[in-house]
Amino acid sequence: MGLPEDLQALQDIHEKGQLTDKEFTDAKAAVLKKYEQPTPASRPSSSLIRPRTAVLLAILLLLVGLIWYNAGTKRTTQMIATAVHAPLTLQDEIQNLPASSWKGVAVNLPYSGTLSVDLEVVRGNPIDVFLTTVDQLEAMKKEQWSQVRVYTDFSASKTKTYRRSGQLNQGSYYLVLRDTSLGILSSSASDISVKVQLNP
Repeated sequence: MGLPEDLQALQDIHEKGQLTDKEFTDAKAAVLKKYEQPTPASRPSSSLIRPRTAVLLAILLLLVGLIWYNAGTKRTTQMIATAVHAPLTLQDEIQNLPASSWKGVAVNLPYSGTLSVDLEVVRGNPIDVFLTTVDQLEAMKKEQWSQVRVYTDFSASKTKTYRRSGQLNQGSYYLVLRDTSLGILSSSASDISVKVQLNP
């Protein structure tokens, strides 16, 4: 007999008055328990995951975690620094600038504060440096340098070492590096160390 038949038999006996309500409830509970399926948690864990699979899964999770940590650390650090207005490094890299050309380095200020810029020409020609806003990009693309509005506190000409700082509002800016060198005595390209920091 199966569960439905056992329950029906109990019901019949109960209706004939041979079982009290309490006896019927107890008997019904016993029958249901008899047919109850074992839960997956009651099975031994070794049958669910083999040891080799567990080791491979652990290694895979570790690798994914390391990749996620390395990719997200810089962004997470910047988000936290922005939220509490802590000192923040916006750029710290080497820029390569061909002779007789210019490059705009994006500088995004997440909050208003003191911007400090340190540049050093590691190898190559002296450069012109200035800071401007993103709305000046079209004039720069057309190389209409006399029409570009700049922050004079951040301007320098023909320099190999540059250190400037000043108060700026939150927003997007370009730090422009320009090499105006001509002739055979100039280097074909310059490597420039660029460090930009924001302090509250």
